Amino acid sequence: YFTSYTITSVGYGDIGPVNIVERIVSIVMIVISGISWAVVLGQVCGIVVNLDSDQQTFRTNMDELNSMMSDRVLPTDMRQRLRSFFLSNKTAQRRMRHDRLISCMSPGLQGEVVMSINDRWIGHVSLLRQIQVVAKGASRNAPSFASFIVGISLRMTSIVHAQQELFGVPHVLYIVNRGLVSRQQRILQTGAVWGQDFVISDSRLVDPSQGYSLTYVELTTLSRESFMLLAEKYGSVNSELKRRVRRYCCWLAFQRAVWKEARRRQRRLKRTAQAQPSAWLALAEAYSSKDGAFDSNSKGGPAAKSGGGPHNAASASASAEPVDFRCVPL
Repeated sequence: YFTSYTITSVGYGDIGPVNIVERIVSIVMIVISGISWAVVLGQVCGIVVNLDSDQQTFRTNMDELNSMMSDRVLPTDMRQRLRSFFLSNKTAQRRMRHDRLISCMSPGLQGEVVMSINDRWIGHVSLLRQIQVVAKGASRNAPSFASFIVGISLRMTSIVHAQQELFGVPHVLYIVNRGLVSRQQRILQTGAVWGQDFVISDSRLVDPSQGYSLTYVELTTLSRESFMLLAEKYGSVNSELKRRVRRYCCWLAFQRAVWKEARRRQRRLKRTAQAQPSAWLALAEAYSSKDGAFDSNSKGGPAAKSGGGPHNAASASASAEPVDFRCVPL
Protein backbone atom coordinates (compact mmCIF):
# COMPACT_ATOMS: atom_id res chain seq x y z
CA TYR A 1 0.00 0.00 0.00
CA PHE A 2 2.77 2.44 0.90
CA THR A 3 4.60 1.67 -2.35
CA SER A 4 1.48 2.11 -4.52
CA TYR A 5 0.46 5.55 -3.31
CA THR A 6 4.07 6.69 -3.27
CA ILE A 7 4.67 5.71 -6.93
CA THR A 8 1.37 7.17 -8.13
CA SER A 9 2.00 10.38 -6.14
CA VAL A 10 -1.48 10.25 -4.64
CA GLY A 11 -0.23 11.53 -1.33
CA TYR A 12 -0.37 10.13 2.16
CA GLY A 13 -3.35 12.11 3.47
CA ASP A 14 -4.76 12.27 6.96
CA ILE A 15 -7.09 9.26 6.66
CA GLY A 16 -5.56 5.85 6.00
CA PRO A 17 -6.78 2.25 5.89
CA VAL A 18 -6.82 0.35 9.15
CA ASN A 19 -7.28 -3.34 8.21
CA ILE A 20 -6.30 -5.57 5.28
CA VAL A 21 -9.58 -5.16 3.40
CA GLU A 22 -9.34 -1.37 3.44
CA ARG A 23 -5.75 -1.59 2.23
CA ILE A 24 -6.71 -3.83 -0.71
CA VAL A 25 -9.58 -1.53 -1.72
CA SER A 26 -7.32 1.53 -1.46
CA ILE A 27 -4.63 -0.10 -3.61
CA VAL A 28 -7.17 -0.98 -6.34
CA MET A 29 -8.54 2.57 -6.35
CA ILE A 30 -5.05 4.06 -6.49
CA VAL A 31 -4.00 1.85 -9.42
CA ILE A 32 -7.15 2.57 -11.43
CA SER A 33 -6.98 6.31 -10.84
CA GLY A 34 -3.24 6.40 -11.62
CA ILE A 35 -3.72 4.58 -14.95
CA SER A 36 -6.62 6.83 -15.90
CA TRP A 37 -4.59 9.95 -15.15
CA ALA A 38 -1.63 8.64 -17.15
CA VAL A 39 -3.85 7.93 -20.16
CA VAL A 40 -5.33 11.41 -20.02
CA LEU A 41 -1.90 13.03 -19.80
CA GLY A 42 -0.62 10.90 -22.69
CA GLN A 43 -3.52 11.89 -24.94
CA VAL A 44 -3.08 15.57 -24.16
CA CYS A 45 0.67 15.42 -24.82
CA GLY A 46 0.09 13.58 -28.11
CA ILE A 47 -2.38 16.22 -29.26
CA VAL A 48 0.00 19.03 -28.38
CA VAL A 49 2.91 17.36 -30.18
CA ASN A 50 0.88 16.71 -33.36
CA LEU A 51 -0.55 20.21 -33.58
CA ASP A 52 2.27 21.17 -35.99
CA SER A 53 3.71 18.06 -37.59
CA ASP A 54 5.63 20.13 -40.14
CA GLN A 55 7.46 21.95 -37.36
CA GLN A 56 8.26 18.65 -35.66
CA THR A 57 9.69 17.22 -38.88
CA PHE A 58 11.70 20.39 -39.41
CA ARG A 59 13.19 20.19 -35.93
CA THR A 60 14.13 16.57 -36.49
CA ASN A 61 15.88 17.46 -39.74
CA MET A 62 17.74 20.34 -38.08
CA ASP A 63 18.90 18.05 -35.27
CA GLU A 64 20.19 15.54 -37.80
CA LEU A 65 21.87 18.35 -39.76
CA ASN A 66 23.66 19.65 -36.68
CA SER A 67 24.80 16.14 -35.81
CA MET A 68 26.08 15.57 -39.35
CA MET A 69 28.00 18.86 -39.44
CA SER A 70 29.56 18.09 -36.08
CA ASP A 71 30.60 14.58 -37.12
CA ARG A 72 32.03 15.73 -40.45
CA VAL A 73 33.80 18.74 -38.88
CA LEU A 74 32.52 21.17 -41.50
CA PRO A 75 33.83 24.77 -41.52
CA THR A 76 31.82 27.50 -39.85
CA ASP A 77 30.85 29.38 -43.04
CA MET A 78 29.52 26.19 -44.62
CA ARG A 79 27.50 25.42 -41.49
CA GLN A 80 25.88 28.83 -41.69
CA ARG A 81 24.98 28.31 -45.35
CA LEU A 82 23.49 24.88 -44.65
CA ARG A 83 21.39 26.15 -41.77
CA SER A 84 20.16 29.07 -43.86
CA PHE A 85 19.24 26.71 -46.69
CA PHE A 86 17.26 24.34 -44.47
CA LEU A 87 15.50 27.24 -42.78
CA SER A 88 14.32 28.46 -46.18
CA ASN A 89 13.48 24.94 -47.36
CA LYS A 90 10.54 24.48 -44.99
CA THR A 91 8.04 25.64 -47.59
CA ALA A 92 9.38 23.29 -50.28
CA GLN A 93 9.09 20.30 -47.97
CA ARG A 94 5.52 21.23 -47.13
CA ARG A 95 4.66 21.50 -50.84
CA MET A 96 6.06 18.03 -51.50
CA ARG A 97 3.74 16.65 -48.84
CA HIS A 98 0.87 18.50 -50.49
CA ASP A 99 1.73 16.80 -53.79
CA ARG A 100 1.46 13.42 -52.11
CA LEU A 101 -1.98 14.37 -50.81
CA ILE A 102 -3.12 15.42 -54.29
CA SER A 103 -1.97 12.08 -55.72
CA CYS A 104 -4.31 10.32 -53.28
CA MET A 105 -7.40 12.18 -54.56
CA SER A 106 -9.82 11.02 -57.21
CA PRO A 107 -9.20 12.12 -60.81
CA GLY A 108 -12.04 14.63 -60.70
CA LEU A 109 -10.85 16.26 -57.50
CA GLN A 110 -7.28 16.24 -58.76
CA GLY A 111 -8.35 18.18 -61.83
CA GLU A 112 -10.16 20.85 -59.83
CA VAL A 113 -7.36 21.28 -57.28
CA VAL A 114 -4.57 21.28 -59.85
CA MET A 115 -6.28 23.83 -62.10
CA SER A 116 -6.86 26.11 -59.13
CA ILE A 117 -3.23 25.86 -57.98
CA ASN A 118 -1.57 26.21 -61.39
CA ASP A 119 -3.91 28.76 -62.92
CA ARG A 120 -1.45 31.60 -62.24
CA TRP A 121 1.46 30.31 -64.32
CA ILE A 122 -0.46 28.39 -67.01
CA GLY A 123 -1.53 31.73 -68.49
CA HIS A 124 2.12 32.49 -69.35
CA VAL A 125 2.34 29.52 -71.76
CA SER A 126 0.13 30.12 -74.78
CA LEU A 127 -0.38 26.44 -75.63
CA LEU A 128 -1.40 25.46 -72.11
CA ARG A 129 -3.58 28.57 -71.83
CA GLN A 130 -5.53 27.56 -74.93
CA ILE A 131 -5.91 23.99 -73.69
CA GLN A 132 -7.10 25.21 -70.30
CA VAL A 133 -9.75 27.40 -71.90
CA VAL A 134 -11.12 24.36 -73.74
CA ALA A 135 -10.89 22.25 -70.56
CA LYS A 136 -13.04 24.73 -68.64
CA GLY A 137 -15.67 24.84 -71.38
CA ALA A 138 -18.55 22.52 -72.15
CA SER A 139 -17.33 21.03 -75.43
CA ARG A 140 -16.81 17.34 -76.03
CA ASN A 141 -13.03 17.84 -75.85
CA ALA A 142 -13.17 19.33 -72.34
CA PRO A 143 -12.67 16.05 -70.36
CA SER A 144 -9.61 14.90 -72.29
CA PHE A 145 -8.08 18.40 -72.26
CA ALA A 146 -8.65 18.64 -68.50
CA SER A 147 -7.00 15.24 -68.00
CA PHE A 148 -4.03 16.45 -70.02
CA ILE A 149 -3.63 19.52 -67.78
CA VAL A 150 -3.87 17.33 -64.68
CA GLY A 151 -1.26 14.95 -66.06
CA ILE A 152 1.12 17.83 -66.76
CA SER A 153 0.71 19.21 -63.24
CA LEU A 154 1.38 15.80 -61.68
CA ARG A 155 4.48 15.29 -63.86
CA MET A 156 6.04 18.57 -62.78
CA THR A 157 8.89 18.34 -60.29
CA SER A 158 10.09 20.79 -57.64
CA ILE A 159 13.72 21.82 -57.33
CA VAL A 160 15.48 24.25 -55.01
CA HIS A 161 18.68 26.26 -55.37
CA ALA A 162 20.69 28.10 -52.77
CA GLN A 163 21.83 31.67 -53.22
CA GLN A 164 24.43 32.39 -55.93
CA GLU A 165 23.95 29.21 -57.95
CA LEU A 166 23.94 28.91 -61.74
CA PHE A 167 21.34 26.50 -63.10
CA GLY A 168 19.24 25.75 -66.14
CA VAL A 169 19.22 23.18 -68.95
CA PRO A 170 17.54 23.41 -72.38
CA HIS A 171 14.18 21.80 -73.18
CA VAL A 172 12.82 22.45 -69.68
CA LEU A 173 10.02 24.78 -68.58
CA TYR A 174 10.77 26.73 -65.37
CA ILE A 175 8.27 28.36 -63.01
CA VAL A 176 9.47 30.46 -60.07
CA ASN A 177 7.56 29.65 -56.88
CA ARG A 178 9.74 31.65 -54.51
CA GLY A 179 12.85 33.85 -54.65
CA LEU A 180 14.60 36.05 -57.20
CA VAL A 181 16.32 34.84 -60.36
CA SER A 182 18.54 36.82 -62.72
CA ARG A 183 18.22 35.84 -66.37
CA GLN A 184 19.25 37.76 -69.50
CA GLN A 185 19.70 41.02 -67.56
CA ARG A 186 16.23 40.73 -66.03
CA ILE A 187 15.03 40.01 -62.48
CA LEU A 188 12.36 37.32 -62.29
CA GLN A 189 10.07 37.12 -59.26
CA THR A 190 7.45 34.70 -57.96
CA GLY A 191 5.15 33.53 -60.75
CA ALA A 192 7.64 34.20 -63.57
CA VAL A 193 7.99 31.59 -66.32
CA TRP A 194 10.72 30.99 -68.85
CA GLY A 195 11.62 28.22 -71.26
CA GLN A 196 8.26 28.31 -73.08
CA ASP A 197 10.11 27.00 -76.15
CA PHE A 198 10.94 23.72 -74.40
CA VAL A 199 8.76 21.85 -76.92
CA ILE A 200 11.18 22.62 -79.81
CA SER A 201 13.48 19.69 -80.50
CA ASP A 202 16.21 21.72 -82.28
CA SER A 203 18.53 23.16 -79.63
CA ARG A 204 19.72 25.87 -82.05
CA LEU A 205 16.27 27.49 -81.98
CA VAL A 206 15.89 27.44 -78.20
CA ASP A 207 16.66 30.46 -76.03
CA PRO A 208 19.37 30.13 -73.36
CA SER A 209 17.73 28.71 -70.25
CA GLN A 210 20.39 29.40 -67.66
CA GLY A 211 19.53 31.50 -64.63
CA TYR A 212 21.35 32.79 -61.57
CA SER A 213 19.74 32.60 -58.14
CA LEU A 214 19.98 35.91 -56.30
CA THR A 215 18.25 34.44 -53.24
CA TYR A 216 17.03 31.05 -52.14
CA VAL A 217 14.90 29.84 -55.07
CA GLU A 218 12.11 27.28 -55.35
CA LEU A 219 11.23 26.21 -58.89
CA THR A 220 8.76 23.91 -60.59
CA THR A 221 9.99 22.30 -63.81
CA LEU A 222 8.53 20.32 -66.70
CA SER A 223 10.78 18.52 -69.16
CA ARG A 224 10.09 18.09 -72.86
CA GLU A 225 10.17 14.30 -72.57
CA SER A 226 7.38 14.26 -69.98
CA PHE A 227 5.30 16.74 -71.98
CA MET A 228 5.61 14.76 -75.22
CA LEU A 229 4.79 11.47 -73.48
CA LEU A 230 1.59 12.99 -72.11
CA ALA A 231 0.76 14.55 -75.48
CA GLU A 232 1.16 11.17 -77.15
CA LYS A 233 -0.88 9.43 -74.45
CA TYR A 234 -3.86 11.79 -74.51
CA GLY A 235 -3.45 12.58 -78.20
CA SER A 236 -4.20 8.97 -79.08
CA VAL A 237 -7.61 9.44 -77.41
CA ASN A 238 -8.29 12.94 -78.76
CA SER A 239 -6.81 13.85 -82.13
CA GLU A 240 -7.65 17.54 -81.63
CA LEU A 241 -5.22 17.75 -78.72
CA LYS A 242 -2.45 16.17 -80.75
CA ARG A 243 -3.14 18.54 -83.65
CA ARG A 244 -2.95 21.60 -81.39
CA VAL A 245 0.35 20.52 -79.88
CA ARG A 246 1.88 19.81 -83.29
CA ARG A 247 0.68 23.11 -84.75
CA TYR A 248 2.09 25.03 -81.79
CA CYS A 249 5.48 23.31 -82.11
CA CYS A 250 5.69 23.98 -85.86
CA TRP A 251 4.61 27.62 -85.55
CA LEU A 252 7.03 28.33 -82.69
CA ALA A 253 9.90 26.66 -84.56
CA PHE A 254 9.09 28.74 -87.67
CA GLN A 255 9.10 31.98 -85.66
CA ARG A 256 12.43 31.16 -84.04
CA ALA A 257 13.97 30.20 -87.38
CA VAL A 258 12.91 33.50 -88.97
CA TRP A 259 14.17 35.44 -85.97
CA LYS A 260 17.50 33.59 -86.04
CA GLU A 261 17.96 34.21 -89.77
CA ALA A 262 17.14 37.90 -89.36
CA ARG A 263 19.76 38.27 -86.64
CA ARG A 264 22.32 36.43 -88.76
CA ARG A 265 21.76 38.78 -91.71
CA GLN A 266 21.89 41.79 -89.43
CA ARG A 267 25.27 40.71 -88.07
CA ARG A 268 26.54 40.10 -91.59
CA LEU A 269 25.53 43.59 -92.71
CA LYS A 270 27.20 45.06 -89.66
CA ARG A 271 30.45 43.23 -90.38
CA THR A 272 30.30 44.36 -94.01
CA ALA A 273 29.85 47.99 -92.99
CA GLN A 274 32.78 47.79 -90.57
CA ALA A 275 35.02 46.13 -93.17
CA GLN A 276 34.40 48.86 -95.83
CA PRO A 277 34.78 52.28 -94.17
CA SER A 278 36.02 53.83 -97.45
CA ALA A 279 32.58 53.30 -98.98
CA TRP A 280 30.99 55.42 -96.27
CA LEU A 281 33.57 58.20 -96.77
CA ALA A 282 33.13 58.22 -100.53
CA LEU A 283 29.36 58.35 -100.16
CA ALA A 284 29.59 61.26 -97.72
CA GLU A 285 31.87 63.19 -100.11
CA ALA A 286 29.52 62.50 -103.01
CA TYR A 287 26.55 63.93 -101.11
CA SER A 288 28.52 66.95 -99.90
CA SER A 289 29.94 67.85 -103.35
CA LYS A 290 28.15 70.32 -105.63
CA ASP A 291 26.45 69.07 -108.81
CA GLY A 292 27.53 65.47 -108.08
CA ALA A 293 31.26 66.31 -108.25
CA PHE A 294 33.75 66.36 -105.42
CA ASP A 295 34.64 69.69 -103.82
CA SER A 296 37.71 71.02 -105.60
CA ASN A 297 38.75 73.02 -102.53
CA SER A 298 38.81 69.97 -100.22
CA LYS A 299 42.27 69.03 -99.11
CA GLY A 300 43.58 65.95 -100.83
CA GLY A 301 40.42 65.56 -102.99
CA PRO A 302 40.50 64.18 -106.48
CA ALA A 303 39.83 67.61 -108.05
CA ALA A 304 42.73 69.22 -106.20
CA LYS A 305 45.13 66.49 -107.26
CA SER A 306 44.10 66.80 -110.91
CA GLY A 307 44.50 70.57 -110.96
CA GLY A 308 40.85 71.53 -110.63
CA GLY A 309 38.23 72.00 -113.29
CA PRO A 310 35.05 70.14 -113.99
CA HIS A 311 36.60 67.81 -116.57
CA ASN A 312 39.38 66.71 -114.26
CA ALA A 313 36.93 66.33 -111.36
CA ALA A 314 34.64 64.20 -113.51
CA SER A 315 37.53 62.03 -114.66
CA ALA A 316 38.72 61.64 -111.08
CA SER A 317 35.26 60.66 -110.01
CA ALA A 318 35.03 58.16 -112.83
CA SER A 319 38.39 56.65 -111.91
CA ALA A 320 37.45 56.34 -108.23
CA GLU A 321 36.56 52.92 -106.84
CA PRO A 322 32.87 51.99 -107.06
CA VAL A 323 30.86 52.42 -103.87
CA ASP A 324 29.09 49.38 -102.47
CA PHE A 325 25.67 50.79 -101.61
CA ARG A 326 24.39 47.48 -100.22
CA CYS A 327 25.82 48.28 -96.84
CA VAL A 328 24.08 51.67 -96.67
CA PRO A 329 20.87 51.62 -94.58
CA LEU A 330 17.90 53.19 -96.36
